Amino acid sequence: MTGISSLGQALNQIERIKEQNQLLTSLSVQLTTGKKTQKFSGLDTNILVSKRARADFKSLETYVNNIDHAERRIKLMLNAVEEFKKQAENFSNALIGFSQQGPHSKGDIISYDDPLTAEIETTKVGVTSAESDVDFSTLQDLAKNIYPFLADLLNAQETDRYLLGGSDTLTKPFQDNGTLDAAMNGLISNWKNELSPSNISSTQLVSALTSRTTQASPNALTDSVVGYSAALSAGNVGDVFIRVNEVTEVKYTALANDGAFRDVMVALSYFKNENLGPIGDVFAEPYTPGDPVLTEGAPGATLQEMQDNFYQVFNAMSTMINRAIDDIDSVRFSLEAARARISEVKTNHIQQKNVLLDTIAGAEDVDVNEVAVKITALQLQLESSYRVTALTQELSLTNFLR
Repeated sequence: MTGISSLGQALNQIERIKEQNQLLTSLSVQLTTGKKTQKFSGLDTNILVSKRARADFKSLETYVNNIDHAERRIKLMLNAVEEFKKQAENFSNALIGFSQQGPHSKGDIISYDDPLTAEIETTKVGVTSAESDVDFSTLQDLAKNIYPFLADLLNAQETDRYLLGGSDTLTKPFQDNGTLDAAMNGLISNWKNELSPSNISSTQLVSALTSRTTQASPNALTDSVVGYSAALSAGNVGDVFIRVNEVTEVKYTALANDGAFRDVMVALSYFKNENLGPIGDVFAEPYTPGDPVLTEGAPGATLQEMQDNFYQVFNAMSTMINRAIDDIDSVRFSLEAARARISEVKTNHIQQKNVLLDTIAGAEDVDVNEVAVKITALQLQLESSYRVTALTQELSLTNFLR
């Protein structure tokens, strides 16, 4: 009976040592990871608390990540809009500095003297050269240089995503495909050629340049003619939204064919057109009344009328650009308002995430100092258990027979 009793004690002692080793392993993992358990099942009554907090945290993290993407896109959009405005202002300043005096030709002014009258007349009828002076050439060169740069801004991208195309993010919003130049060339030619059946007045030219639909003007430069994508031209693109929480979406849309952007591109196309100059009709030297016009200037019977017509359109385009510059601010303010709104929501989400992290920590984390104390105490217990086991194992069969 004594042998059986000793064996039972030994087995019990071995089981206790096994349990203590398992507990030591568990505490060691807790000390290393800082977590109570590596499985949800080990959290006991805190399982639901942990799972709900983690689910809410993951949801908030998704919203924050989406907001980060939207904030980055809005920043790129604002950069494009602000640079577009800056370049438009530069050209507007050039228009303001352009002298509205004279024909801006490198040639001489031709005066008319009717040979049938005794009086010497000084009616100015044209110029001797189609070549523009430095001021006019510089203005046209500036328009030519700015135009492609602004076209690139309208096609601003984040990776392969176009930012000013609305929901149609994979299609280039603006294409400089030559349709606007061709249409502009035709309008200017019809304006200059007073004998053409398609001749248009200065007022009709201004109407065509400022109108976007044929209902407003039969010669209107529609969005498709200007070079905008089919979806933008048809008005079929949707807005761009960011879902910031379960119930709220924030719109952050800016379209390349917004009226402000369109008007600047049309005005630049007008000023850079090769057919715009000369301002006055060009005649050969020496001039004789009735000589044919070598190169047509702006419409008019005299050089003064030609200048008046030219500067009428010039001033209309200058006004259109200045109005567009003001309207660009509306686009910018809309994007800034969207950015401020989602930034506020993001701040609230981050605060809620911090609260949830505390909740998760309370349910899952351990006090590592407390665990360290438990490990020390358990190690002492194990040492004692090993000593007791060693003493028990000394009861060999020989010692028992004695």
